[in-house]
Amino acid sequence: MSLLSALIVLRAEESVVVPGNLARATHAWFLDRVRRVDARLADRLHEPDQERPFTVSNLWGPGMPRTGMWNGRTQWAIAPQEEVYVRVTSFSSLLTELLEEQVLADLEDAVVWGGVRLAVTRVVTRPEDVEEPLRPWVGRTTYEALLSGTAFGETPVSRVTLRFFSPTVFRSRGHFMPMPLPRLVFESLARRWNAFSPLRIHEDVARYAEEAMAISRYRLRTEQVRFGEEGERGAMPGCVGQCTYVMRTRDRYWRGVVHALARFALYSGVGKRTSMGLGQARAV
Repeated sequence: MSLLSALIVLRAEESVVVPGNLARATHAWFLDRVRRVDARLADRLHEPDQERPFTVSNLWGPGMPRTGMWNGRTQWAIAPQEEVYVRVTSFSSLLTELLEEQVLADLEDAVVWGGVRLAVTRVVTRPEDVEEPLRPWVGRTTYEALLSGTAFGETPVSRVTLRFFSPTVFRSRGHFMPMPLPRLVFESLARRWNAFSPLRIHEDVARYAEEAMAISRYRLRTEQVRFGEEGERGAMPGCVGQCTYVMRTRDRYWRGVVHALARFALYSGVGKRTSMGLGQARAV
């Protein structure tokens, strides 16, 4: 099993108020958990200027504010016994095995993030073990399965839709771009795929996306992201919402690749800082 998307279910034992952006805390917690069982791997995952084979989400929950979560000032009240969630993904076989056999199999009874204690109730690794609307965010697959029935089967349909659940941030030509243009989205996905998959995708993905794909409809909003100490100068515009892409050629290979990459987004995230909660996305 090469790819995993798991939910860690947490519960507030009493009424608490948490910072809206706990992404740094969840990221640090995840690396600490990996370090306890494999310090060398944790050091590699923390190295700068590389593709990281995992994502860790911000805190999720039914009472989560729809806007302003990432501005560094919003707070969120969690009621006693209310369940909230953190999603952890891996798209490296080595890391997935470590998560399933040790890291997620032996979690502590509680975590403390942002000065708030939350009890760990269970870990969900199979979609059938969680209800809607969380079920589509849990998954287990392989790179072979993602390609099966797309690139090598019947010609896939010409449209694919992605939902960007957390702010998705791109940097293009030295500037932040809050619009999920086809080239930016699928270049990001293909780069991560080729970094960790035994099945390489052709390097012309970015050119295909720019020349043969277009946005047919979207329902998006811009949300500013600030990570604590970076202050105002660290603000980044990200997009949240849903976007549909259309492929203007009938080439079976490229349509298959695009659909495989869209499904890969569940595990890899899209854009910058996916290991700190940004770019949580999936095909719909």
